[in-house]
Amino acid sequence: MILSLLVLAQLTSVAQPIYSSAAVRDLVTRATSANHAPPPEFGGYRAHVETEFSVLLRDSLGRERSAHIEQVASAVHWTRGGSYDMHILGYRTQSRGSLVSMMSFVGGWTEPSLYGERLTLGVQLDSSRRLRRKPQSDTIVAVHPFAADREQFYRYSGGDTVVVMHTLTRTIPIVRVHVTPHLRDSTRFAAFDGEIDLDADRAQIVRMRGQFVVLGKAKGGGSFITRMSRLATRMPGLVAVAYCEFVNAEIEGRYWLPAFQRTELQSSFALLGDTRAVTRVVSRFSDHLVDSTADTVAATEAATGIPHHTTWAPSDSVSHYHGWTQSLGDATTNVTADDFDDVAPDIWKKTGGVRVDLFPERTDNVVRYDRVEGLYTGVELNLHMRNVVPGLSAGAIVGRAWTEETFRGGAHVALRRDPWTVRALAERTLATTNDFIRPLGPTSGGLAAMVGSTDDFDYVDRRVALASVMRVLGSLDRGFVMAQLGGGDDRAERARLTHGIILGGSFRPNRGVTEGTYALGVIDTELHPDVTGESMDPGIGAATHYEIGRGGLDWQRAQLSLFGRKYWGPIALSVDAEGGAVWGAAIPPQQLFEMGGSGVLPGYAYKQFAGDRAALLRSDASYSFPIWRSPRRFWRSFFIPGLGPGLAARLQGGWTELLSNASRVAVTELGAGWSATPVSVPTGGFRATFGLGVTLFSGSLHLGIARPVDHQAPWRLVGGLGRNF
Repeated sequence: MILSLLVLAQLTSVAQPIYSSAAVRDLVTRATSANHAPPPEFGGYRAHVETEFSVLLRDSLGRERSAHIEQVASAVHWTRGGSYDMHILGYRTQSRGSLVSMMSFVGGWTEPSLYGERLTLGVQLDSSRRLRRKPQSDTIVAVHPFAADREQFYRYSGGDTVVVMHTLTRTIPIVRVHVTPHLRDSTRFAAFDGEIDLDADRAQIVRMRGQFVVLGKAKGGGSFITRMSRLATRMPGLVAVAYCEFVNAEIEGRYWLPAFQRTELQSSFALLGDTRAVTRVVSRFSDHLVDSTADTVAATEAATGIPHHTTWAPSDSVSHYHGWTQSLGDATTNVTADDFDDVAPDIWKKTGGVRVDLFPERTDNVVRYDRVEGLYTGVELNLHMRNVVPGLSAGAIVGRAWTEETFRGGAHVALRRDPWTVRALAERTLATTNDFIRPLGPTSGGLAAMVGSTDDFDYVDRRVALASVMRVLGSLDRGFVMAQLGGGDDRAERARLTHGIILGGSFRPNRGVTEGTYALGVIDTELHPDVTGESMDPGIGAATHYEIGRGGLDWQRAQLSLFGRKYWGPIALSVDAEGGAVWGAAIPPQQLFEMGGSGVLPGYAYKQFAGDRAALLRSDASYSFPIWRSPRRFWRSFFIPGLGPGLAARLQGGWTELLSNASRVAVTELGAGWSATPVSVPTGGFRATFGLGVTLFSGSLHLGIARPVDHQAPWRLVGGLGRNF
């Protein structure tokens, strides 16, 4: 994961006014006075803070899947003129196998107030500063947009009333100011770029939303994390942005104090496709208690910011904490990475001038390796018309499979008018015939095939021309419906390689297909697509798929997937149930359901089972003991989750059946040309494996025993990452 604050900025040669109008200048001047320091009688406050850290991936469509979640409960105390003290009371986490705690990267994660001359990013990335209890030479503090020296660094516009708030005691007009960083020399400084909402009567900050940028040349030295951040920003094709949203609430009718704070670090790398890595930190403040100084004027803050101090309650107290106000994962699922689209860098925006990008939508479009093609390399070009023709985009892919000596690729054009998107696509691709593939999972052999001669996929040479229409159901995290209509042509392929490049081993033959052309219709729906069997997000998700082919190949295929995850304190439950059916007068073998090995019914041979009816169940339950949950420093600033022992049980099973003569004929064709006997058979009932044992590091590791439940077999010792017994 790339955690970076750096964004490159270019300067214009034309001088710009500091304020867009005299009214904006007067408003900013008032805000500078009002936000320089809290009212004289304000001496500080105490509050409860609940924070959730999450690490997730956002795919090209906008769906998000979290892999790691940590939750922290704290009591905070800000003493004006003193320090900001955070005392951690509770901690818990869930992970798909990460042995790294977010405490390795952060030394603080909230801002005590938006008053003052300087600001720090909601998440301070240099944890070594906290461990050593002394400032680092490369620590950067942002210039406050309402600092006394603001005119050296910012330009201002806006000033319009955007909303009117009503409280029990008064009516509050809210005005919005747009703030843009401006650099005159090579001085290195951090700045805020975005919008600020002000209480028009008192000129105090109600909300800040935008991004933190770092301008100017970086100095040498610094912590390991900081040096790696600087190195990452020099990598071609890397885009990294630090977003923030700070929301204040009026306390006691006099003070605007923190209520909600969100910091989001998003990054993408061209070669990895149109997928973003997101580190999200969401904090909610409650139970404010203001310290009043009566008639005494409180001390002022230092111009460089407020010192942050973090302490932990005793480990047993942290582990037994029961005062959580939100379930694990709720803060992550209540927001999306797209919330910041309007302040995103140009490469991610849907508005602006025409863009031509060479960045692929998926890595496989530009480089892949498998036993059919060998090494494939390609180039992808995408055109985004943006403001010229809003929502219109087009793209093309062309590449060569070097061992196969074949060109593959395609082209598409799409028009988006929310909530609708229409698209036309024509392509020749090497499609996989595997079933029940996880979202964001691989679809070709890749590095495993190249290095270890392991290619657990089968392929068909497929040509398609399709027109599609998609409608988003309110928002993408709620769901969408998509229909496709067109035609296709399937052709058989064979394994041209016997082994990979580096290690030994041998590839298996590619399974047989029936060749032919067909007209194709497809309907897909997804409800709550962020909730899947591999995501740590709580909730219930569902997906349906129906397709019909008519012509030289003739079949119908339907599939239903249900996903659920729920946390009850120390108890976590997860269910992933999928099933489907295929029927027709002459079913193509590439349309049969296959399972076994490769994460789909492990413990059995690769695609040992096949059928025209299939069901797959993956479920687990776990309990985390309330002991040893606090993260531990492993080496220097590197933290690992607390030992966090627990108990877990997992049931994974599948069923296939061949109900028609057409499917029984199709299954014999899977091994056509290289096997005289069927290479797959029906399961003959429900085949399942049950495992149970202990988990460590809040589920990141497991050790236990497992055995089949469909026949007599001894228990075997199992262990590894996650809870997949």
